[in-house]
Amino acid sequence: MAEARDYLARQPELKYSVSREQTTLGEFLALSSNEVNLKVKGQSLEELRRIALNFAGKLSQLPGVVDVNPNLQQGKPQLLIRISKENLEKYPGLSPSDIASYLVEAIRGNVATQYRELEKKYDVRVVFESHSRQNIEQILNSFFPYKNSLIPIRELVSYEPVQGPNEIRRENQEREITITANLRGKKLSQVVPVIQRTIAGIDLPADYRIIFGGEREEMQTSFRSLLLAFIMSMVLIYMIMAAQFESLLHPFLIMTTVPMGIIGTIILLFLTGQSLNAISIIGVIVLIGIVVDNAIVEIDYINQLRRQGKDLRTAVVEGSRVRLRPIMMSSLSTIAGLIPMALGLGRGAELLQPLAIAVIGGLTSSLFLTLVLIPALYEYVEDIILKRKSARA
Repeated sequence: MAEARDYLARQPELKYSVSREQTTLGEFLALSSNEVNLKVKGQSLEELRRIALNFAGKLSQLPGVVDVNPNLQQGKPQLLIRISKENLEKYPGLSPSDIASYLVEAIRGNVATQYRELEKKYDVRVVFESHSRQNIEQILNSFFPYKNSLIPIRELVSYEPVQGPNEIRRENQEREITITANLRGKKLSQVVPVIQRTIAGIDLPADYRIIFGGEREEMQTSFRSLLLAFIMSMVLIYMIMAAQFESLLHPFLIMTTVPMGIIGTIILLFLTGQSLNAISIIGVIVLIGIVVDNAIVEIDYINQLRRQGKDLRTAVVEGSRVRLRPIMMSSLSTIAGLIPMALGLGRGAELLQPLAIAVIGGLTSSLFLTLVLIPALYEYVEDIILKRKSARA
């Protein structure tokens, strides 16, 4: 891409754009192929154009930002027709809509009736003859029938050649112009703060604003939804364990495996060059239900040993030793099953690759931390509770 930019920049007669290959995740979320996508929102198209051109100029000067395109296409040539209200008042009963309808029908025609042949219908369109509507001057030379007279159309209207918009984009009933760009030697997370400071430094009129769109907009929306799902899953898992263990403390100890797993997820995503995106966060939510299983198996067996009359240290040591093999087997089998998905083999496999990497990283770290930290934490907390009970006694 860098070589293409350098070569095309030396061709002043060319208009070009450079975009990266769309990822499967981007196709799935219907994102733009550009890495940076901004929206200028407001009402007046002229004001939006001015703001977009000004901001695009500032954006192109930022380090690492290339291929800035404000998506302002050349407008279509149009004729702006103005109806003279003063001259129209001379003819009572004649309205601007009558004149507008006359001009439209002169150029496009009007369906007066339909011709039926067997089961088919054909429109009968009445329109000016072709030599009478080749240009606007010929149409203005025509006459409008008014009562028992004819009114020259040129007396009622005037026109002006203008450039009309090629397209009008709206979102939530608000006009917008999009500005796209790519990155060179920078990551989106590094450029976003700089762009935000640039936006803050622009004096925007009232009711006009510049916001992020595309991938970052989808990320923010997805993160909010997934954060809610993450919190709800934590609460539900805690409630289920509290009911099963008949304790508020033991489920809390088990839930400490979740941050242990998230540590491994972040490390492995970083080592494999993956980002913390919507798919990898779904993997974290899946991970919550998996990592707590090891701690549940271990603490539940320790509680069984204590109910059989064994002291705290003996129950912790024996429970950790007996449950070591089942915990290793369940975790390693899950990790092995996710390895093909994590390798991203085959077309479209990269869509679920971050999910598998997130789960593998979290399971790996939580496996070793659970075997060491959970027994030590359990014994520490239970020892404090036993000392308090003995002190009260």
